[in-house]
Amino acid sequence: MDMADHGFDANFEALTGHRPFPWQRRAFESMSRGELPESVDVPTGLGKTAVMAVWLLARAECAALPRRLVYVVDRRAVVDQATEFAETLRCKLNGDGLRRVRRALGLEHGQRLPISTLRGQHADNREWMEDPSAPAIIVGTVDMIGSRLLFEGYGLSRRMRPYAAGLLGCDTLVMLDEAHLSRPFERLLLAIEKGRRACPAGGGESAHGVFAGPAASPGLPPPFRVVPLSATLGGGAESGRLRLCAEDRENPIVRRRLHADKVLTVTDLAEKADLAQELAERACSLAQEECEKRGGSVRILVYCNSRDSAEKVKKALDKLNKDVTPRRETILFVGARRVRERQQAAQKLREHGFIAGSGASGAAAFLVATSAGEVGVDLDAGHMVCDLVPWERMVQRLGRVNRRGTGRARIAVVDQGPRGEGDSARHEAVRELIDSLPPVAEAEGRQASPAALAALGERPESRDSIMPASTPPPLYPALSRPLVDAWSMTSLVEHTGRPEVGPWLRGWIDEEPQTTVIWRRYLPVRFETEHDRPKLANRGEIDAFFEAAPPERVESLETETRHVADWLIGRAREIERDACENGDDREEEYVVDNSIAPMHPYGPMGLLIEGSNEQDDNCVLTLTNLLSISKKSRPEKKKEKKKLERSLSGRILAVDARFGGLKEGLLDASSKGPVPTVEDHWGDSGDEAWEESGLTTRVRIARDDEDAAPAPPWRQVFRAPYRVSPEGEPVTSLVVEKRGRGVGGEDARAITSRSQSLEEHRAWVACEAERIADRIGLCPADRAMLVSAARRHDDGKAAARWQRAFNAESEGGPYAKTAGPVDRWELAGFRHEFKSAIDAERDGLDGVARSDPRFDLALHAIAAHHGHARPVIGVEGCDDMPPSAAEREAYEIARRFARLQRLWGPWGLAWWEALLRAADQRASRRLDGGDMGESVRVAPRAASGSTGQDDLFGVGKTESS
Repeated sequence: MDMADHGFDANFEALTGHRPFPWQRRAFESMSRGELPESVDVPTGLGKTAVMAVWLLARAECAALPRRLVYVVDRRAVVDQATEFAETLRCKLNGDGLRRVRRALGLEHGQRLPISTLRGQHADNREWMEDPSAPAIIVGTVDMIGSRLLFEGYGLSRRMRPYAAGLLGCDTLVMLDEAHLSRPFERLLLAIEKGRRACPAGGGESAHGVFAGPAASPGLPPPFRVVPLSATLGGGAESGRLRLCAEDRENPIVRRRLHADKVLTVTDLAEKADLAQELAERACSLAQEECEKRGGSVRILVYCNSRDSAEKVKKALDKLNKDVTPRRETILFVGARRVRERQQAAQKLREHGFIAGSGASGAAAFLVATSAGEVGVDLDAGHMVCDLVPWERMVQRLGRVNRRGTGRARIAVVDQGPRGEGDSARHEAVRELIDSLPPVAEAEGRQASPAALAALGERPESRDSIMPASTPPPLYPALSRPLVDAWSMTSLVEHTGRPEVGPWLRGWIDEEPQTTVIWRRYLPVRFETEHDRPKLANRGEIDAFFEAAPPERVESLETETRHVADWLIGRAREIERDACENGDDREEEYVVDNSIAPMHPYGPMGLLIEGSNEQDDNCVLTLTNLLSISKKSRPEKKKEKKKLERSLSGRILAVDARFGGLKEGLLDASSKGPVPTVEDHWGDSGDEAWEESGLTTRVRIARDDEDAAPAPPWRQVFRAPYRVSPEGEPVTSLVVEKRGRGVGGEDARAITSRSQSLEEHRAWVACEAERIADRIGLCPADRAMLVSAARRHDDGKAAARWQRAFNAESEGGPYAKTAGPVDRWELAGFRHEFKSAIDAERDGLDGVARSDPRFDLALHAIAAHHGHARPVIGVEGCDDMPPSAAEREAYEIARRFARLQRLWGPWGLAWWEALLRAADQRASRRLDGGDMGESVRVAPRAASGSTGQDDLFGVGKTESS
């Protein structure tokens, strides 16, 4: 198949629905030779996202390209066009006309192209992690991709972090969209790429191979590559930079979009005037004028610099348009909104034509947006009203108007002067650039088309003004090998040399701390009767509950921590006021429901958790303690509020849905009534609705006499007492059930629908390891090492303690998979992979000589195949050796990790581990016919007197495997 000569255009059109632009064809031609551009600098609206299709077709032509494409979008926008585009590619790839492309990509019959989205607190489907030898597309934000790449993995357990880092750091191409807005992250990616370059054959560290390892095998581990994408429209013709050329500009579609007519005018506004009111009045006036001229629907985009201003503009627009017929819709698009309501707003954006290519319908409509609508959302409006912001943001805003180049867009900029003392120079530079745009005489404005902006950037005198007119990039720390080594020691709970990764992702920025809020109908509590005060479950149950039911992206609201603290205190006052007006006794519950724990002023109202997975006993919020803050004297109130903010900073807050406080997806302390939750929305829906929702987890209350096994395709992964009798006997239980291909912890994967012997499981894993090795193209020696490790990786499960703890059958054993349940007390912390590594070292490995460096690598892969041994692993429960001997063995395992880390580099060693882990997990899924093999997660027994609700401001974390 030679797509470079005659097939690319047809295949690209089959994938995307349109013919490629010339620059996309040039990109394919270079990629199909294994050559990547240093950057792609193409204006907004000319198909940058379609580089995914270019990569896919080039990967089918050239096996030297990385297998995984990571597309990074800086904003957590509700309409994620990158994900939608990737899903479209997957759908089209299944068509008959692209069968040859599928085969060339190595996709087997019935195998879908893996696509995963890593955004916010969304638990991604992890399709990209299932098979390291398959192509995959991952879409994510700077924080989610960057944290995983640096072994931190926001929302991942410590055991899963090296797995994600190994697969992201090797055999991966990262495309960073709008790279000019993420300079620190771009520099980080380029530093990793430079440091991961392969070293010369025969050993010896290259000048830049600080992350590769001095003696890595030629071509292994596979490379890490970076291609920044940008629409800065800067000048210059640097080598390796893919930009528009004369052929592109002759293309009729490109020409129309480059010269899209956008007439910009600037109006000065007095410093003390009402900016929000002025923006609203100008938007209404513009809509009225355009409706009178052209009739039909008019789409007006109103940009505001802050959320408060955006909310004021929306209220003013609603008031101004109250009596207008036909009714004019006003849509608010801001970042600090729950994702569920933002998704609902996305549908309105489509209905009213604010999404590029969706078409307009109905009367005039207004979209009021903050910076959340500047990047990552494919907005398109007919006209725009906005305030004046730094130049790079003005360029982004201008790119959201008249994107298709049809008609003439009017852009009204309202300038209220510099916002602060240090903003004067930048403000003047922005005005200077605007005044440098070509004049439009008949419209008394300036031409702001992409071509005009490009010409501005190419003029030396204007180019010198762009930097002072833009927000200065933040300072950022350098990346060093010792830092990455410290981050990669993921099995250490604490490490004094392991700083937070944030500055390496975004630089040192003066950004307010953030808190994510979710509302849940069910929290892990326990109560005797409907009139008793509910108590927080014990620490182990909290860990297990939020591991089984982690925060979903759809239910999350992320905003500034200070707003959350004010909202909590204000909402508590509102609840107390309502209770007093209704004559309620605050010693009684506020809501009586026989199935749900009552909401009591002294009981748990909210729970602080966090994805970095360290749970503290003290993590509960109560109405009483929140009210105590509001009633303190001013100095004490300020002190206690700061203490609350410190506890909330960077955390996830799960609150009782009856606490309320949500209006149109925004925090509102005066909003009464329970908040709709994931359980409310999907609780009564059938399996078909769940399939369409994309959710895989549901939480419910089950009677104690109810059958513990739900009907397929659901599987119970957590069950703990919820309501108990006065004698302490369970009456109802809190149950978490999952469906589909979700990933559980190690114990969950060992519990399956049928038992499997250890011998059969080892054979299955070895078969999967052979398949992965052959598809990746490992040499015979490396292949033998990986397969031998697969055959020995679970030998430790033969231990009598493991067989007893997992309730293995007495006949036909030993077993690797059982029907459970797990007796954690019997298991006593025993790590079967620790025993497996010791036995393999003692007995040797088939096909791998002890003198071969691969012998050490195989032993480490066995010890680390559940994420431990980086560098420490537990030694408890080893019945066949004294504790002192077990400690010596663990010490040698830690030393082996250090040796191999030097040899292969941080990401290289994690990549080798990932190959064995993937083979093991694929074999486990095979046992359950494609499911991930999750089952009941039995909550640990409560420690005496541990309710975890003594301190209001304790910080808790939870583990999400």
